Amino acid sequence: MGSREHNASRPADATAGTADPRMPADRHDRERLRQAADRWVDAHQLRPPLTVGDLRLQARRLLNHHGLRPDHEDYVTVLLNNALWAPIVAEVPFDRRLLLLPQCLRADGECPAPTDAVGLLCQQCGRCPICGLQTLAERLGYLVLVAEGTSVVTRLIDSGQVDAVIGVSCLNVLERAFPHLASDAIPGLAIPLLRNGCRRTDLDLDWTIEAIRLRRDTGRREGSDLEQLRATVARWFSPAELDRIAGPAVSAVDRLARDWMSRGGKRWRPFLVAAAWQSAVREGGMPPDSVRSLAVAVECFHKASLIHDDIEDNDGLRYGRPTLHAEHGIPIAINVGDALVGMGYRRIAECGAPPDTVHALLRIATEGHGALCAGQGEELAWLRDPSPMSVDRIVEVFRLKTAPAFEVALRMGLRVAGDVAPAVDAAVRNYSAALGIAYQIRDDLDDLDAPTAAGPRLSILYALAWETAAGEQKKHVEADWCRPRGPEAVHRLADFVRRAGVVEKARLLLDHHRNAAVRALQPVDNLQLRRLLARLVSRILPKM
Repeated sequence: MGSREHNASRPADATAGTADPRMPADRHDRERLRQAADRWVDAHQLRPPLTVGDLRLQARRLLNHHGLRPDHEDYVTVLLNNALWAPIVAEVPFDRRLLLLPQCLRADGECPAPTDAVGLLCQQCGRCPICGLQTLAERLGYLVLVAEGTSVVTRLIDSGQVDAVIGVSCLNVLERAFPHLASDAIPGLAIPLLRNGCRRTDLDLDWTIEAIRLRRDTGRREGSDLEQLRATVARWFSPAELDRIAGPAVSAVDRLARDWMSRGGKRWRPFLVAAAWQSAVREGGMPPDSVRSLAVAVECFHKASLIHDDIEDNDGLRYGRPTLHAEHGIPIAINVGDALVGMGYRRIAECGAPPDTVHALLRIATEGHGALCAGQGEELAWLRDPSPMSVDRIVEVFRLKTAPAFEVALRMGLRVAGDVAPAVDAAVRNYSAALGIAYQIRDDLDDLDAPTAAGPRLSILYALAWETAAGEQKKHVEADWCRPRGPEAVHRLADFVRRAGVVEKARLLLDHHRNAAVRALQPVDNLQLRRLLARLVSRILPKM
C-alpha cells in the first residue's frame, strides 16, 4: 500500500489507556499480520462487500492456516476489511473522502479545543496527532471530523458528499461500527487504536498517514447518491409527471388508476429500476425516458397486486386510507387492478428501447407475474383448508410472492442498460430471492405488534411457534393459527411467540437471508452494482 512513514506514536505514560490484548503489542508483528491479510485476500480472490460474519470467518481461517493466536481475530477482521477496500478507496478522489478521528487522541488536560454538536474543533496547537493528521488530510481535500459514531458517516454517504471513509478508533468502537459500515457497503479503511481507555490513546501513525495518502487515479467515480435518486423517482409519480410519462387519463378507470398510483408507498421497485440502470451505465445523470417508463410499469404491477391482495385478504386500510374496494366496491377495484396491469405492459411496449430489448423486458415481466401469482395462489389454496405448514414451505411461498417484484425491477433496469451477463442475471435472481424472503419475515415481525383481525394467516412466526411447541401446547398453537376463534386467539398466539423465543429465531432467520442477499453478489464484477445492492439490503431491511 505504499512506502512506510516513521512511526511517530506517543510514548505511553501513566495517564494513557491500557494496551489492547486483541492485537500484537509489537509493531513488527502487527505488520506481519497486515501483510498476511493482504495475501489472503489476493489468494482467495475476495471482493467487497462481505458481511461481518464472512469477514470473521475469513479471519479465523487465516489464523488457523498460519497457526496464529485466535485472540487476534478482531484485529485480523479489521485488517481483512482494509485489504478488501484499499484498492477501491485508492480510486476515490481525496475531496470525496472523510477522515474520522477520535477525540481521545487529544492531549488530555492540555487540549484547548472546544467541542460542538458534531465533534472537536481542533485549534492546531500541535500537542497531539490530531493536528498533523487533520492538516495533512484537509490539504489533500478531505472532509475531516473529530467525533465518535457512524450515524454522521451514513448521512454524509447518503447525501452524496463523500464516497469513502478512513476511520481511527479503538477495536471496541470498530466492532460496533462494522455492522453499519458493512451493511451500507461503505468503502473504508479502519486504523485501530493501540490502547483502550479513551484517554491519551495512540495509533500506528505511519499506517494512518499511508491510508490518507493512498491514491490511484482512474478518472472514474464509483459513488451513487441514493437519496437524491430516490427523491427523483418519487417525483415521477406526481399526477402531472404521470400524465407526461403515460399520457393523460381519458376514462373513469384511468382516473382511478392514476389516483391510486400517486398515493403513498416507498417506491422501492421503481427506484430499483433506476438504480440498477444507473449502476450498469456507471453514470449519475438523469435516467432517460425509457427507464422512467419501466419504473412506472413496475409500480403499475405493484399497485395492481396491492388492490387484488386487499380484496383477497379483506383489508380495509392501505396507506392510512380506505382500500380501493372499501371505497368503491370490489367490481370497480378489480377493474382498476386489471387496468394497471395493462398500463404496465403498455409502458414496457412503448418505452422506446430497441425491439429485441422490449421483447426481453416483456419476458422478464411475464415470468415475474407468473411467479407472483403462483405464490399468492399457494397462500389462497392454504386459506381454503389451513393446516400447519413447515417453515421451509412458507419460505418457498415467500420467495414466490415477494422476490419477483425485486427481481423484475432489477433485471429490467440492467437489461435496458445493456447488462445481460449470465453471471449478473443469476446473481440478481439469487439476491432477489433472499431479499424477498427476508422482506416477508420482517413483515411478519412488524405485524406481531399490530395484529390484524382474527383469521388464518400464513406467518413464519406461527410456523416457528408450531415447530417449537410440544404436547398439548402444539395442539393449542395449531388451533389458534389455523382455526382461530375471535381476536383473543391472535393475541394468545402472539403471546406464545414472544414467550417461546420464536421472535429470536425469526430474527436469526431474517439475518440469514439478509446476509445471503449480500453473498449472492460476489459473482458480480460491477463494483458499483455490488455496492448499490448491498446498501439497499440495509435500506429495505433496517436492523430491528
